[in-house]
Amino acid sequence: MIVANYQELGEIYLYYQTSNKSLLFYRDNIIAGRVNNRNYIALTKDELIKAFQSHIDELTILSNVEAGFRVDYVIRTKKRFKDPISRKFRDLFKIKKEKVGLENEILEIWKEEHPEFKGIISDFIGALKYRHWLAHGRYWTPKLGRIYDIATIYTISERIYANLPLKKGITMRSTGLLFRCAS
Repeated sequence: MIVANYQELGEIYLYYQTSNKSLLFYRDNIIAGRVNNRNYIALTKDELIKAFQSHIDELTILSNVEAGFRVDYVIRTKKRFKDPISRKFRDLFKIKKEKVGLENEILEIWKEEHPEFKGIISDFIGALKYRHWLAHGRYWTPKLGRIYDIATIYTISERIYANLPLKKGITMRSTGLLFRCAS
C-alpha cells in the first residue's frame, strides 16, 4: 500500500484561485492605504505588485505530478507487474531503490517504452526546468523555450494524468482517504 499526502489537481487549482484572490485583496488594501504592513511600506506600487507574485502554486502542481511518477515507480516495483516499464523499474530498483532520478531515469524509461507520450513528458520536463530555476534562486537566465504560468503548468499536469497509465494505489491526506485506484 502506498500512502502519500496527495492533492487532486482540481483541489490545488481551487486553493490557488482562493489564495490568489485573497492575496490580491490584501495587496490592493495595502496599496489603497487601508492596511498598514511595515514589510511593504518602503515599496513602490510596482515593487509591491511584484512582491505578491508568488510561484508557490506552480511548484505545488509540479510536485504533485512528480509524486505521481514516483508513486507509480514504487507500485510497479512492489506489485511486480509484467509490462516493460515495470520490468525496467524493477531492474532500476535493484540498483537505486527509491533514490532514482526523475528526469534521467523514470521519465526516460517512460519515453522509451511509450513513445506516444514523449511530447507530454517533454513538456513536463520543460516545466521541471522552470521549477528548478524558481527553486534555486533565479540567478541565471533559463532557456525554457516557452513561458510557464499556472495555466500552462496545470494543462501539462492534466494531460499527464489524463493520458499516462500511472499506478496510484491508496492515497491519503490529513483530512482522510481521497481515492482508491486498483491498477
